[in-house]
Amino acid sequence: MNTHSVVRGTGIVGSLTLLSRLLGFIRDMLVARLFGSGLFADAYIVAFRIPNLLRSLVAEGALVSAFVPIFARELKHGHDQAQRAFSAVTGFLLLTTTALSILGIIFAPQIVSFFAPGFESDPEKFSLCVLLTRIMLPYIMCVSLVALLNGALNSVKIFGASALAQVVMNLVLIAGAWIAAWMGSRTGVIALSVSVIVGGVAQLLAQIPALRRSGFSLFPSREVFCSVTKQLVLLMFPAIIGATVYQLTIFLNTCMASLLPQGSVSWLFYADRLTQLPIGVFSIALASVLLPTLSQAHVDENKAAFTGNLMNALRYTSFIMIPVSCGLYMLARPLIEILFQRGRFDAVSTINTAFAVQAYAVGLWGMSCHSMIVRAFIAQRDTVTATLVGAFSLVLTFTLSLLLIGEISAQPGYIAEFILFCQQFLLKFLPVANLAHSGLALSSSIAATCAFVILSFLLHGRLNKEIAWKAFFITTLKSLLATAAMIYCLQLLTESIPSTWILLGLGIPGGALVYAAASFLLKSPELQETFALFLRLSKRRLNKSR
Repeated sequence: MNTHSVVRGTGIVGSLTLLSRLLGFIRDMLVARLFGSGLFADAYIVAFRIPNLLRSLVAEGALVSAFVPIFARELKHGHDQAQRAFSAVTGFLLLTTTALSILGIIFAPQIVSFFAPGFESDPEKFSLCVLLTRIMLPYIMCVSLVALLNGALNSVKIFGASALAQVVMNLVLIAGAWIAAWMGSRTGVIALSVSVIVGGVAQLLAQIPALRRSGFSLFPSREVFCSVTKQLVLLMFPAIIGATVYQLTIFLNTCMASLLPQGSVSWLFYADRLTQLPIGVFSIALASVLLPTLSQAHVDENKAAFTGNLMNALRYTSFIMIPVSCGLYMLARPLIEILFQRGRFDAVSTINTAFAVQAYAVGLWGMSCHSMIVRAFIAQRDTVTATLVGAFSLVLTFTLSLLLIGEISAQPGYIAEFILFCQQFLLKFLPVANLAHSGLALSSSIAATCAFVILSFLLHGRLNKEIAWKAFFITTLKSLLATAAMIYCLQLLTESIPSTWILLGLGIPGGALVYAAASFLLKSPELQETFALFLRLSKRRLNKSR
């Protein structure tokens, strides 16, 4: 994957992901208008987070990370062998996620108590969350298959199918939110939860055309426990631990947010949705292209291609994510006001959500770079190193969260008592800041950036110092300088323009133009490479049209 293919491959996935994220915002705007940031919104968000966590833990987190390097190796031995491996893993995934769904439905009350101990003080919220969790748990079966398909299709250079599936999912959820608007709050949130299952099935069906083009079949094999799945399980164990570390971070944030004032879960959710837009459009899209490419370079023992592709990915991450994160920080409040402030989502919710957006924005660059560097270890079939660093990141996140959210009151339940005990212990030695829910977001940002730095040092030593970091450092420095000019202009606009709509209408394109102009003056190669690629693509399309 050379410099141009970084942009081209990411663009295929990124453009579809952008459409999906925009549709996701429409969906979130409808949900915010319907339920605000109170009882029904908190219950729905926690219930939806539970199957998503299980999906990420078993499918996207562990299984797919272990599957892509194995699939790349099997492809080298021919299509038939790769198909046998794909069918075996499909059967294994169906077996695993079905069992998890059934167990989750049976033990839903205990799961909700574990995830949101603060809900137990409100019986109505607790019982509603249990019901919604039971409705949505089967979602993990369909979406896990979608994740597996995406890994296989990316390995054969068919990009964008998973992003298209997300577009379909969001269209279904928008329809579900529209239907829910005609119902009462309780009935409406149940209808919205049912639409999650319908969307999961639609996602899977949307992948079928791309699967047919690849020549592979989704039909599962009866030989679930073959040599491929045994190798997969061996790689999955440390990957599951690594995925568990990441998901535990989400769990702890949700758990601690449930102990804060009502609405904290919703404020963090909507802030995360906004900050995940650039991560989804660029970072996840680039990472999905990067993993199979690095895996192939590792199989071919081509260190030059491996390090070159990784550095290209990191360079473009700095070039894109530094200005985006600073722009989000500067324009957080007007963005939230325009996107969500209507219906039951009031001005207080806007202010609190904007604080969380700013805290998440601090770590966007670190989170994105961390996502890239982790792919380098996964491509080498090493899931242990990233797991150990992830464990350190989890401890750091939890510690910082306890120090940054302020003092919490005692709540019933073992989890709540454990969190309170840990905080009181830390207070004996360290000062505490009262950032409430924003402290949870800031702790995640700091920990992700630290994890990226640690993994970079480890990878540098492993590759015998063959990584040319100079280009990445130069790009990062130039991006910071160009972003400083952008921040100055945005600050002037913020101080002089009272209208939210005019501020965003001028600030977003104006900030982008200032950043591009400053990057041009600094002779940033990423800007030149991107424009050169777009010109070639435009000429190619023009010639085809003739």
